[in-house]
Amino acid sequence: MGIVQKQTLRGTAWSYLGAMLGFVNIILLSPKVFTTGEIGVVQVLLSFATVLSQFSSLGFTNVINRLFPYFRDARSKHNGFLALSLAITLAGFIIALIVMKFYMPHFEEVNIKQSPLISEYSFYLPALLLITLLFSLLDNYNKVLYNAVLGTFLKEFLFRVLNLALICLFWIGVIDFSGYIFGYVVCQGIPLIVIIISLVIRGEVSLKFNLDYITPELKRQIVILSLFGILTGFSSSILTTLDKVFVNRYLGEGQAGIYSIASYFAVMIMIPGRSIAKISTPFLAESWKKDDLHTIDDLYLRSSINQYAIGLLILIGILVNINNIFRLLPVEYGTTAAVIILISIGNVVSVSTGINSVVLSTSSLYRYQTWLMFLLVALFVVTSLIFIPLMGITGAALAAMISNIIYNLLGVVVVGRKFGIWPYNMTHIRMTIVGVVAAAAGYLLPDLSLWPDLVVRSLLVTVLFTTGIYLWKVSDDLNGLIDTSIARIKKWL
Repeated sequence: MGIVQKQTLRGTAWSYLGAMLGFVNIILLSPKVFTTGEIGVVQVLLSFATVLSQFSSLGFTNVINRLFPYFRDARSKHNGFLALSLAITLAGFIIALIVMKFYMPHFEEVNIKQSPLISEYSFYLPALLLITLLFSLLDNYNKVLYNAVLGTFLKEFLFRVLNLALICLFWIGVIDFSGYIFGYVVCQGIPLIVIIISLVIRGEVSLKFNLDYITPELKRQIVILSLFGILTGFSSSILTTLDKVFVNRYLGEGQAGIYSIASYFAVMIMIPGRSIAKISTPFLAESWKKDDLHTIDDLYLRSSINQYAIGLLILIGILVNINNIFRLLPVEYGTTAAVIILISIGNVVSVSTGINSVVLSTSSLYRYQTWLMFLLVALFVVTSLIFIPLMGITGAALAAMISNIIYNLLGVVVVGRKFGIWPYNMTHIRMTIVGVVAAAAGYLLPDLSLWPDLVVRSLLVTVLFTTGIYLWKVSDDLNGLIDTSIARIKKWL
C-alpha cells in the first residue's frame, strides 16, 4: 500500500502542476492568442486520434492490465510480452491506415464548409494516431512494471511545458498557425521518445518473441480480452473526446473550441482519479490473481473517499469562483457557465465511485465493463442528438453529465452485487456537509477585484473544507498527509 500512496501523491502532484500549466495555456493564453476555430481544430484532431486509437490498439491495453501478471518474469524479459504487444499494436495501426485511406476524403468533404481548418490539417491524423497508440502501449507497459508516475509526468507536465513554448512562439510571430500545428504534433511525440529511452535504460525492452510460452488457454484469454478491450477502450473515450466531435459536427469548430475551454475547468476534478487508476491497476490485477478481496475492498473504499474529497473541493472552488472565471475569459465565453457546472457535477459523481471501473475491468467479470460501456455509448449518442440541437454546447454538457452519472452508478451496483464491496459509507455524507458549509462561506464573501477575489475566496473555501475533514477525521490518508505537511512546515519555520 505504501507504493500506491507514494506514487499516487507523486502522480497527482505532477498532474496538478500540469493542470496549472494547462490553465495558463488553455484559459489565459489560448483564448487571447488563437481564434475559437484554431482552438477547436487542435482539440478535435486530438479527439479523433484518441477515438481511432481505441479501435486500432485492437484492445491490447485490456490484455496488459489483466494478463501481464501471468507473463511477469524479469529474468526472461517477461516472456516476450513487449514484442507481442508491439506486433499487435502495429498491425492495428496498419488496419487503421487502410480504413483512413478510404474514409479521409469523406471526412474532409463533410468538414470543408463548417470546419475548414479540420479539413486543412486532417493529414496530421495518421501521425497523431501512431504517437497516441505507441505512447498508450508503452505507458501501460511501464505502469504494470510499477512505474506509473513517468507517463503522468511526460504527458501531463512535460508536454504542456513544450506546448507553452509553442504558444509563445506563435504569439510573438516566430511561427504561424501551420508551424504551431506541426510543432504540436512533434511535441506529442517527445514523451514517447523519453519513455522508450527510460525503458531501454532500465533493461525492460526486448523484441524477442516467446510464442511457446502462450498456452492455448492463455491464447484464448488474449483473444477474448482483446475483443472486449476494443469495445471497452472505444467507449471509455466517449465522454472525454466524442462530445467535442459532436459539437464540431453540429455547431462547427468555433463552438468546439469554446466548449473545450469551458470543459477544461471540470477536467481538473478527474486528475487524482486518473493517477490512482493507473497506479492501482497492477495491484488490483495481482490481488484478483490471489483472490485477495480484502485488499481490493480497502483500495476501493479509500480511493472513493480520497477522490471525492478532492473532487468536491474543486467543484466548490469552481462554483464560488464562477464569476471570476468569466472575468478571466474573453466575452464570447460568457455563456458557458452551465457547461462548466454540468460537466463538473458529472465528474464529481464519477470520482466518488473511486476505482470502480478498474476493479471491474481487472476482475473475472470484465465483460460487464464492456456492456456498461455499450450503454454509455448509447446514452451519450441519444442524449447528444436530443440536447445539442436544442441547447447547443449546453446540451452537449448535459448529455455528458447524464451519461457519466448513469454509467458510473451502474458500475457501483454491479461490483456491489457481484462482490459485496461498495465505495460509499457515512464518510461521504460528512464530507458533503463540510462542503456545503465551505461553499456557503465562499458565496457570502463580498466581491473584490479579480485576482484578490480569486485568491481570497479560494483560500477561504480550502481552509474551511480542509479543516472540517481533518477535525471530523473522514480519511486516514488525508489526515496523514495534512499532519505530514504541518510537520514539514514547522520544521521549515
